[in-house]
Amino acid sequence: MFLKLKTSFFSRLDVRLTFSSTLILLALSLGLCVFFYMRLEYLLEKQLNRILVDETHELLDDIVEHKSVIIGCQMFESDVARRKYYQFEFRVLSAEGAVLYQSKRAVKMPFPDQGRKRQFSTVRMPDQSAQFRLFERKISPDEVSDLYVQIAMEKRQDRDLLSRFYENMLLAFPVVLILSLLCGMMVANKPRKIIKGIAGVANRISSHNLQERLPVPPARDEVQELTLTINSMIDRLEKSFSETKQFTADVSHELRNPLFALKGSMEVALSENRDSNEYRESMAECLEHINFLIKMVNDLFLISRFEMQKVNLDLTSFNMGEVVRDIHEFFLPMAQEKQLQFTCERCDDVVICGDRTRILQLLSNLLDNAIKFTPEGGQVTTMLLKNDSGVELQVSDTGIGIPPGKMPHIFDRFYQVDASRSGVARGTGLGLQICKRIADAHGGMISVQPNAGSGVTFSVMLPSQAKS
Repeated sequence: MFLKLKTSFFSRLDVRLTFSSTLILLALSLGLCVFFYMRLEYLLEKQLNRILVDETHELLDDIVEHKSVIIGCQMFESDVARRKYYQFEFRVLSAEGAVLYQSKRAVKMPFPDQGRKRQFSTVRMPDQSAQFRLFERKISPDEVSDLYVQIAMEKRQDRDLLSRFYENMLLAFPVVLILSLLCGMMVANKPRKIIKGIAGVANRISSHNLQERLPVPPARDEVQELTLTINSMIDRLEKSFSETKQFTADVSHELRNPLFALKGSMEVALSENRDSNEYRESMAECLEHINFLIKMVNDLFLISRFEMQKVNLDLTSFNMGEVVRDIHEFFLPMAQEKQLQFTCERCDDVVICGDRTRILQLLSNLLDNAIKFTPEGGQVTTMLLKNDSGVELQVSDTGIGIPPGKMPHIFDRFYQVDASRSGVARGTGLGLQICKRIADAHGGMISVQPNAGSGVTFSVMLPSQAKS
């Protein structure tokens, strides 16, 4: 149990972030401490070098002032002996290497042999840990032959300073570690709470609870962006689920009436013995309902293929004017039977690239609706106009029209302007949806506007070249 809790604790995001940031901070701190230590050591050594050079100049001044190597060295030794912090040991050699003068402790100093004109080095006392910084230089006092000076100063103070700096670093490391862990946990705990809250809300979201949204944090960072993205995704899911539920309800509703009518017709036909003519009438009525169902299923299948972008347009170049004239001749007998004035006021010849079959289906749906919903004695008019981008087809009627409040929904699936209609005469409510899908697939658009008197006008804009 303890092992499981331990594993769970160390797998938490805030714990891993804290340990990662702490390790990075410690590594940076260690690197900075090493850098400052080496920098301090370098500066202290540079300061010692400068002091040794200055003291060598002072020794030279004493020799020149007294015009004697011995007296000048004695005066310099007497002067430095009174100093509390900086003690020097030195010796003066002739150009041949003979020792002319040396301080009291210089006898014990491991001075190197006479060497180059100017040199800094570090020497250690025999059998001791004491270190000295040594400076060697050739000098030429006035009226005195060339001399060779070796002067050294103990590095004890510098070592003590570096040692205290090292001890302070060792003391600071645990403090930095503890503060880093505490601050890291405090800082990392906030995004952990936000992410934990997001996970809690996400676990509660289901197909029955898509109204809930993740709380958006106030800080404009990646967590806020992630939250907004998830909320946007839930919005799309809610819309998709809503459309699916509505589609299922619409299909069930639309299929129920013709199925019940079909069932009723069969029950009536089988309720008693009838002659062959009555059976034929019942079978014809059943066939009419079946054809209605087949058309609805085919339309739904076509719409679903459009939604999945699986409808491949058979693009060919054809004269749109010829198509409009052919479709006008096809629907003319139907309009005359209903005593409608069916005219084609203008039909420009223009070649476009598109799917001829689908465009015929679009025109057929528009003309079928116009003739169906225009009362006897009314008028249906078609126009085909050429423009710069392609063609515009207009189908106008003097029918029952569409109320302004229902126009935004006219191209929705299963939408019926006249809900009082029933049976086959009511239609499937899918024709205008298919028209919109066909227009969109060709890169065009379809719209509807009320006429000044009665009825409406449908306008279809099609480009010269359908989009691929």
